[in-house]
Amino acid sequence: MINFAHRGASSDYPENTILSLREGINAGAKGLEIDVHKSKDNKLVVIHDEDIERTFLGKGLVKDYTLEELKSFRNRKKLFRDNEECHIPTLEEVLELVKDKEIVLNIELKTDVIHYENIEEDVVNLINKYGIGEKIILSSFNHDSLRKVKKISNIRIGVLYENPIESIISYAKKLGAYAIHPDLRLVSEKLIKEAHKNNIKVNIFTVNNPIFMRMLIANKVDGAFTDYPELLKEILDESLL
Repeated sequence: MINFAHRGASSDYPENTILSLREGINAGAKGLEIDVHKSKDNKLVVIHDEDIERTFLGKGLVKDYTLEELKSFRNRKKLFRDNEECHIPTLEEVLELVKDKEIVLNIELKTDVIHYENIEEDVVNLINKYGIGEKIILSSFNHDSLRKVKKISNIRIGVLYENPIESIISYAKKLGAYAIHPDLRLVSEKLIKEAHKNNIKVNIFTVNNPIFMRMLIANKVDGAFTDYPELLKEILDESLL
């Protein structure tokens, strides 16, 4: 199972920051999960929400600020406000972090609320610039974005969904998906077996309870997104004994 640090080691560090991602790797994660939006000046930036207010000391939509303006906002977590690695990073900064590491990077295209023009092309082009397409999974709740990715690249896609989709395996195959990324509540042993029978990986979000971690390991899930990568590593190591 791939241990994906969800927005980095986000239980202990400010989510989607370089510090959180670095600490996710240090905690033993073999994957990272990040979220990508675009700034007013068309730069790819890593932050979860459309609005900056929950995680940074400011308010307003990401799309309404330039990269320079976004970089000026201090992190909302008091202990990390003066940490240079806790500003809003660019996607390029994250690719620099992982390019020489044995890490799978899941990039979620945040196009389900606001659609950023050409975000799929821009993300694909940047990945191609670094030549690390084999390390990447592109996911989204907006499956039209995934269709666009498939038209322009061979980068793997993961179908994110938090509500049931009828005949999800057939649906994923039609999209040309490498994996399905269901909400934990939608997962069953039957689903996992059907996906594997059809050569589709199953990566689950968000898995923070050790009981569910052990259940998913026992059912041979391919990956789990967790805010607690150190805990998941301990349980994975335990399962090998």
